[in-house]
This record gives sequence, C-alpha cells and structure tokens, in this order.
Amino acid sequence: MKAKNKIRLWLRRIHRDAGYLVVGITLVYALSGIFLHHKMGVKTTIATIQMAPKLNPDQLKIEWLNQSNLPSINLIDERPQQIQFYFPGGMGHYQKGNGLAIFETYKDRPLVLFMSKLHENQVKGWSIVADIYAVILAFLALSGLFMVPGKNGFLRRGIWWFAAGILLVLAFALV
Repeated sequence: MKAKNKIRLWLRRIHRDAGYLVVGITLVYALSGIFLHHKMGVKTTIATIQMAPKLNPDQLKIEWLNQSNLPSINLIDERPQQIQFYFPGGMGHYQKGNGLAIFETYKDRPLVLFMSKLHENQVKGWSIVADIYAVILAFLALSGLFMVPGKNGFLRRGIWWFAAGILLVLAFALV
C-alpha cells in the first residue's frame, strides 16, 4: 500500500472516531444555542387578579397578601396611573383605575439553564472540554479536506465550498 493511501486510511479512521465523539457535544451546543437565543431557560407565567380600584401602595400590599399562594411584595414603584411591584420570582403592575393587577412569575428550567451555561462557558472546568472540542473540530475540518480524492476532492470541488464558508463569516463580520 502506498504511503499516501496509508495516511488517507488513518485520517479516515481517526476522522470517523473523532466525529462520533463530537456529535454528542455538537448536539448539546446546537440545542443550548437555540435555548439561549430564544431565552427558553426560564418559564414565564402571566396571571391577573381583580382588586379594589384606587389602592395606595400599602393597601395594595395588604390586599396582595390576602390572595392565596402569592409571595410578599418586596419593592413598589408608584406611578400616576399604576403601581409597579416586585416579589421574589416575579413582577407586576396594578392599574389604579380599574383595580386589575397583572403579574408574571418566572420559574427556572434547570436542564435548559445548565445547557445555556455550558454554551456560554460558565460551568467550572468546561473550558478545558471546550478547548479539546475546538481542537477536535479543527482536526475534523482539516482532515476532511484530504479524505476525498479526485474530481470531488478539496482542490477541485471542495475549495469552492471552503471559500464560500469563509466568505459567509466575513460577510457577517463586515456588516
């Protein structure tokens, strides 16, 4: 077997096995990127409560506490037509004119938040895994350039796709 073919054979074997390894990590990065970009780490619930109209901040706190299963209000910002209020895990506003309190509560989604932290490299020790992953991806990209010989190989067909990928990144960098 020619030396060139032996190198290509070993490149294929290593490329294949390294590819299997990074597929799992790539899927996690892809999903976490979607979760992160669409802010899916927190579930928001919106609710309303009808209260008496024209309450002042102190009266609002008392009437709020008389409702079942609501946390204590810990910050109030009074405005001419409404009162903004904040409580652990949420916030809302009370409309003075009609007595309607509209509020939202936030609940973390632990797995999604963890994946988002991985994506942003905020998990202790993950930067080492991320660096290894980047090196393996670079190897896969470079070894893949030389795996296919002939008319569908890198120097005949692949170079155009390679150039298109670089131009795509440059287009976004320059815009």
